[in-house]
Amino acid sequence: MARHPDTIGTVVTPDDVRYDTARRLWNSRFDYRPRAIVYPSGAQEAAAAVLHVRDHGIPFRIRSGGHNSEGFSGLDDGFVIDMSRLGSLAVNSDRTRAVLGPGVLLGEAYAALWSLGGTIPAGVCPDIRIGGHVLGGGIGMLVRSRGLLIDHLVGLTLIDADGEVLEVDGHHHSDLLWASRGGGGGNFGIVTSYTFALSPIADVTLFSLEWDARRGVAALDAWQHWIRQADPRVNARFNLFPSSADKALTAGLFEGPADELTTLLSPLTVDCPPRTMALRTLPYGDSIGTWTEQVPSIRAKFTPALAAEPLDSAALRTLERWHDKAPPGVKTGFYGLGGAVLADVPPDHSAFAHRNASLCVEYLGHWSDPAADREHLEWLTGIREEMLPFMTGGAYVNSPDRDLTDWPHAYYGDQLPRLMEVKRHYDPQGVFAFEQSIPASLSPGQAVAAGLPDAVVADLRARGLLTA
Repeated sequence: MARHPDTIGTVVTPDDVRYDTARRLWNSRFDYRPRAIVYPSGAQEAAAAVLHVRDHGIPFRIRSGGHNSEGFSGLDDGFVIDMSRLGSLAVNSDRTRAVLGPGVLLGEAYAALWSLGGTIPAGVCPDIRIGGHVLGGGIGMLVRSRGLLIDHLVGLTLIDADGEVLEVDGHHHSDLLWASRGGGGGNFGIVTSYTFALSPIADVTLFSLEWDARRGVAALDAWQHWIRQADPRVNARFNLFPSSADKALTAGLFEGPADELTTLLSPLTVDCPPRTMALRTLPYGDSIGTWTEQVPSIRAKFTPALAAEPLDSAALRTLERWHDKAPPGVKTGFYGLGGAVLADVPPDHSAFAHRNASLCVEYLGHWSDPAADREHLEWLTGIREEMLPFMTGGAYVNSPDRDLTDWPHAYYGDQLPRLMEVKRHYDPQGVFAFEQSIPASLSPGQAVAAGLPDAVVADLRARGLLTA
C-alpha cells in the first residue's frame, strides 16, 4: 500500500499483494476488478478523492462495507472509494446524540451505545458497516417500537460533487437532510459522519415461535393479522422456508416483560398453535447477539416488495406453491411495520415513501455453488413476478434489485420528483452515479420506461425535470 501524493488516502492497485482482498465484495456473484481501491482517513481525504475522480473523469463507486446485495459498491476499471476507515463513534455529554462514522460496524455500534445505556433502531446484520445502511431507511428489530433509523437521523457531514464538506442538519441544507432520510445511499455525495438522536433502552423480551412446514402458510396468515394489530412495543419478523426445511418461524423483540408478552401473543398461539415457543427476558445489550444475523460471503440475491394489507387466500396459495418445491437456501421474509413507522412522523419529515405499508417483504436466496445460480435466480424472479399483483409495487431501496425496470418509482414513489430536484441542486452533472442512482432529469421515454404514474410525470414537468 502507498500514500497517494494528492492526499486522497491510501491506494491499493492491482499490483499490490492485498488487492484481491481489497476488491472483494460480500456477494460473490459480483467479481469486479477496479483500477484502484482508495481508503480516505477523514473528510478532507474523501473530498480530495471526489475531486480526483471527477476531474480525471474516472468512474467510481462508494463503499463502506461492500454489502450492497446487488454489487453497486464495486465496478471494473474505476475507483472504489472505501469509507471503512472512518470508524469513529462519539456520544455527547448528556447521551442524547451519537456521531458515527460510516465505517462503524453495526454490531460495534450496538455494543458501544448500549454501554452508555442507549441505542438506535438499526438493522440486524452486525457485520455490515453503517454507512451503507442508513440512508435507505433502516428497518430492524426495533422498527415497530422505535421507527426507522432515518427517523433518528438529525444530521450528517457530506462531501458534495464540488468536494465541499457540508454540515447538514435541520437548519443547514435541510433539503439534503430530508433526501438523506430515505433517498438511498450514494446519490448525493459521500457521507463521512452521521448524527443520531440516542434514546435509552432497558430490559426486553425475545421470543420465537416455530411451526412445521405443513402449517407454515396458515401460521403466516395468522401472524400477519396478529402483527397488524399488535401492541407497538412488539417487533417481529416471519420467515417462510422451503417445504424441505420443515419449518416456518417468527422471531421478535418486545420492549416489556415476558408475562405481558405472553398475553399479547395469545391471539396468535390460539389461532395457530406453534410446535415450539420460547420467551426470554434479558437486558437489551445481552440480546443483541441473539437476533443479529451474520452471513458469510456467499452468492446471494434479495428481491424486495411491500404489502399494504394482509395477504389474501390467493396470495397465500401462491406462496405455498412456490415454497413447496423451492431450492434450498431461499426463503421469504416479512417484517411487520406500522407502530412507530407511522406514529408521530410529520409527512414532510423524510423521503421514505412506504410508511403506509404493513409488511416489508423480501424474497431471499443464499447459496455457494455458481452452478446453482440459474435455479435460485429463476425462483426469486418467478415468485416476485407472480406475487406482484398482491403487493403495492413498491420496493425497499436498501434491498435493491437490478432486475426492476420501474425502480425509480418502486423505491421512491411520489417522492421521486422532489428527490430529483435535490439531486439537480447538489449534483447537476451526475458525478455520483451508479446503476440505479437518482437522475437529475428524465426524458419522457425514460419516464414511460420507468413506469411512472401520470401524477409523478406531471410533477416532474412542473419542476422542470422532464427534458424534451
